[in-house]
Amino acid sequence: MRMLAVDFGEKRIGLATCDATGQVVAARRTLTRGSDEKAVREIAQFCREEEVEAVVVGIPRSPEGVESRFAGRIRSFGGKLSRALAVPVEYHEETLTSWEARLEEPFGTKEAIDRGAAAVLLADYLAAHRTRESR
Repeated sequence: MRMLAVDFGEKRIGLATCDATGQVVAARRTLTRGSDEKAVREIAQFCREEEVEAVVVGIPRSPEGVESRFAGRIRSFGGKLSRALAVPVEYHEETLTSWEARLEEPFGTKEAIDRGAAAVLLADYLAAHRTRESR
């Protein structure tokens, strides 16, 4: 199934996709968020062009596993995405994805880090689901 990962931020939104097998993840695009409505339109267009079948949105948590204060804002955006898309929208823990993306591209731009964080998020989501399915 072709999936899209969304690393939401108030300034920028990182996007990453996987191939239909769920084996190859690629950082794809960084959107500049002017408004939620504009971002949702851009993501919906991207989903149509890329034939995305499901979306995963990152939710940050504290080391204790508690969702951050920003999680409510992200869930609000995810709800807008869900209403606009004809595909399922799920949430997955994203703590430290930006840090991991910086390790992979230490001299990358903020835009590259955001789309890289989305790729880390999607790879982790896919790995977690493969683990659950193998049990």
